[in-house]
Amino acid sequence: MQYVHFEYNTRELGWPESTLRLYPLVCLHVGAPQCDWKFVTRQVNTIKNDPCARWVYMGDGGECVTKLSKGDIYEQLLSPGLQLDCLVDLFKPIANKGLFGIRGNHGNRIYKETGLQFDQQLMARLGLPYLGTSAGCNLVVNRSSYDLFFHHGIDSGSPLAAKIAKAEKFGGFVNADALFTAHSHIAQDLTPSPLYEFDNIGQKIRTKLRHQYICGCAYDSRHGYAEDKGYPPLLPAWLTVEFDGRIREGFPVKQQRSSVARSTGDYQLTHEYILPYLEGQH
Repeated sequence: MQYVHFEYNTRELGWPESTLRLYPLVCLHVGAPQCDWKFVTRQVNTIKNDPCARWVYMGDGGECVTKLSKGDIYEQLLSPGLQLDCLVDLFKPIANKGLFGIRGNHGNRIYKETGLQFDQQLMARLGLPYLGTSAGCNLVVNRSSYDLFFHHGIDSGSPLAAKIAKAEKFGGFVNADALFTAHSHIAQDLTPSPLYEFDNIGQKIRTKLRHQYICGCAYDSRHGYAEDKGYPPLLPAWLTVEFDGRIREGFPVKQQRSSVARSTGDYQLTHEYILPYLEGQH
């Protein structure tokens, strides 16, 4: 696991709020017919227009089906190379607000067959750090310090309880203020997990709340693999977490708040975005 540190003084930066909003971008599955491009571009524009925004890439930007991998290669709308080009063009307008990226399981399909890291290449072309499988991050907003953990997530099955149980496994060995996982395609702010800390100097026991977030997807599973297997359909949804950096009565406020952007599902998916790449005009 690699570790990074970021500090933001909101007053010096001229931000309108003493807070930082973190947008985890994960499970876009560009190139799959189930990719909700309208939802994706709406969220990217939100980040572009939010002066307090920063984002982290958490994998599965491309569908990345190969001849030897899982998935239907004949259903894929773009080759993995064109999926990469498309993601670079998508993220370029907000690259200055990106923090880093980690690996997803779909991009790892390319590595298993070729030795080339799809997610690493994406970060390199955007000029952002690539931190591998998981990452630890210390985020300081004014004087409020938050320890964050990021992992794409692990296989979880289809029941909601199974998805949550797999995400909660990371809380068994990671001591952080916020744990970010994904992979299961649900967007969920889990009940904070308390951790007792013994303060021998102060002669007291402190309770640390570890917030756990399952970050969602931009994949509309009403069609395709989930439909074929009879899994409950999930609509695109992405979670955003706000980290408070206010000073109250001389002391830093340490507080997290989450919100979810959800697809309404009342429109048909369209894929005009792929045409310039198929025509070589990107």
